[in-house]
Amino acid sequence: MQNVYDIIAEFYEHDENWNMLLRREYAEGFVRKEAWKGAEDAMLQSRWQQLMMLCLYLGYAETFLGDMTEYDFIDAVAWCSRNVSDFKLERESVSFFLDTCASLFVYLKAKKGITSASAPRLAAEKLLGAEDFLRLLNEKDELWPQKANLKRLATPNAPVKIFLNIGNILQSLLDELHQYYQKKEFNPDLDRALYLYQGIFPEGETEEEPETDEFWQCFWDYFLLDYHLLRYDDTPLAHFAKHGASKHPELIEELLKAKLAVFSVDGLTEDNYFICTDFLTGEQYVLNLPIEEALDTKDMLFVGHCFYGNTMVMNYIRGLKIGKLARKRLRDIFACCHDWFRIQEPGADKKAFIARHPMLIRHLVFVYSTYVKPQGFGRQTAVKDYEPSSGKIADEVASQIQKRMREGNFSQHDILLAIRLWQDFCRKGRLEAVDSVLLWAEAVIETYVTLNGTTFLRVEESTSSLRNSPTQASVEAAAGKIRESLLIERNDPRYCSEEGFLIMMFSS
Repeated sequence: MQNVYDIIAEFYEHDENWNMLLRREYAEGFVRKEAWKGAEDAMLQSRWQQLMMLCLYLGYAETFLGDMTEYDFIDAVAWCSRNVSDFKLERESVSFFLDTCASLFVYLKAKKGITSASAPRLAAEKLLGAEDFLRLLNEKDELWPQKANLKRLATPNAPVKIFLNIGNILQSLLDELHQYYQKKEFNPDLDRALYLYQGIFPEGETEEEPETDEFWQCFWDYFLLDYHLLRYDDTPLAHFAKHGASKHPELIEELLKAKLAVFSVDGLTEDNYFICTDFLTGEQYVLNLPIEEALDTKDMLFVGHCFYGNTMVMNYIRGLKIGKLARKRLRDIFACCHDWFRIQEPGADKKAFIARHPMLIRHLVFVYSTYVKPQGFGRQTAVKDYEPSSGKIADEVASQIQKRMREGNFSQHDILLAIRLWQDFCRKGRLEAVDSVLLWAEAVIETYVTLNGTTFLRVEESTSSLRNSPTQASVEAAAGKIRESLLIERNDPRYCSEEGFLIMMFSS
């Protein structure tokens, strides 16, 4: 476990430019002095956290320690309350921050690093006084926006919320999420997610060794951020944000902006961040990656979730070697799959495609880096100029489709596509009257699972026990009429599901 000196060393070694704001020798010397006074490591780390906030403020305010006035410290308190997730605009937090800064300034003056140590103390007198509340607050508990002479000094906000202990906070949030999704109601989702994650491949041909820590870390990364829940079509993280209870709502808000990305690493900045190019969109960004600087990233593609304003990735990323020919074929495959998807969702951009079919993206990168000889897309369709129906519940058959498919643990998106199929059939005008609601609902579901190659997803409960239940022969006859009317194709792009896409691309 890291002590405060390890944390300080890591801070300065990652970016030596922090020395311009607070020299490392001063930071370590101040912490040692506090240790000599009897402070334990936990308190020393808390003191250091206050100094990190001060350094962050100095960077955004573009000022230096020796130039700070009491008004700059009041601005620093206000800025930290707006931008640092760990800092709360409460008397105790403000008092500890200013007390730490005051002690630092006394130390720096003794070292002749600054000429005056009074600014933090004067700021504390203005903000704290002898009362039990903070001064200079408006009715919204914000510092000084009502005072024009102070507002003009306000430092601009950081582009994203700052989390000082992102690793610990993230692990705490993951623990909350793991516990939440252990509920029995989510068992079908976990089963389906595991199938999408590894079930499509023959045994022994998965990215990670099953049941290892690496396997489960990557699986939960996929499940929480990419998978769509059966009943709600939200990602588990988005669903938890609406219905769960968390100590870390600000981090959830930030992680909801995370996106699955496939990217290359093209170089390093002067600050030792990695210059990356998105393989699918061509977008460039600078990332703080958990990889060694000496790693040879030539001909490598990385798969992971970018967040925090495209500056960080989740703890788990996968880097895979892909040769030039395979990379070209992979880019072509992505483009063809995107075109196939856009028949179903006209106008869908690449981000929408990736969000709907995340495991297709992951599996394709894995496949083209390993044992499969690169091949083309190899699929064609006669479907042109398709205009999707709404997919909304508009009649009894659509309502019955939804009911029966929910009984069979189909996803909400499956239900949408199946209802579209029914509505497209009705638009053809070949059906004068619905003689049996259940018959046509079963026929639509039969057509849907057959075209997707997912007959294993048929509703298990037989309709034979239901009143006026159709025979299998009548269902097959009705399904035949649907296929003939709509010219249904194998893996029909109009109704191709997530499972159907994977089966189309990877089944032998």
